[in-house]
Amino acid sequence: MNMKIEKKCIMLALMVSALFIWGTAAFASEGGGHGAASTGKAMTKKEAIKAAVEGNSQFTSHHDLNYFEPYQSGQSPNLTVISCADSRVHTPLFGMDPHNNIFIIRNVGNQIRNSEGSVDYGVRHLPTKILLVMGHAGCGAVKAAMGDYSSETTGIKAELDTLIPVLAFDKGEGSFTERWNKNVERNVDYQVAYALQIYGDKIDHDEMAVVGAVYDFKDNYGKGRGTLVITNINGQSDPNKIMNDPLLKELSKSEIVKHVGSIAPAL
Repeated sequence: MNMKIEKKCIMLALMVSALFIWGTAAFASEGGGHGAASTGKAMTKKEAIKAAVEGNSQFTSHHDLNYFEPYQSGQSPNLTVISCADSRVHTPLFGMDPHNNIFIIRNVGNQIRNSEGSVDYGVRHLPTKILLVMGHAGCGAVKAAMGDYSSETTGIKAELDTLIPVLAFDKGEGSFTERWNKNVERNVDYQVAYALQIYGDKIDHDEMAVVGAVYDFKDNYGKGRGTLVITNINGQSDPNKIMNDPLLKELSKSEIVKHVGSIAPAL
């Protein structure tokens, strides 16, 4: 991929707000967002599997054989995304067709350590030029880690335990909600720092970049619901410095201002 195309891919990935409405509408019209499921309506077991099957029928009816042809023999995504498993966080937020474009790994709390092999595959074998660590507003995993989760299952406790180091930066100042919002961002910074340790060789050779962001569907950052807010690039968490990062130079000033921010002190 030449530099011009690569830059356009990065720009498309980051210009979320301008494409969000289109991406969501297109996803729904192609069967990716079945009406009942997209509204969050509680369904019975039969209704849930019916929605999935009928949704897939809608999807295939909108895509002919040519749509699938480019990736019959392999994949060539432009982004590796480590995201939370939360059902409110999905690829339509990027406003682009995720097929053969976004290699996404999901777990509670968007943690690299808990899915390191999958992340390795995305950045070392595919390989993608961008590793996007994406937290989200109202992250239940971060909230749980802030409290007593000793009664949870062994599996859940194991995944929450790896968030405890993030909370070392929480000084207990402010309301619980304020601390929670800051800890979501702190977790993103922590995951970026972890990525820099294991992928530093690729970053040093300018083969990839690690971007940290928060998908803010609660408008905690005051930039509008549904905005992807970039909070870290390769370990830099100062918004003023992020805004001048070369990685964002093809974005307009207004897009940079809208999509860069912070509510947590730098780690």
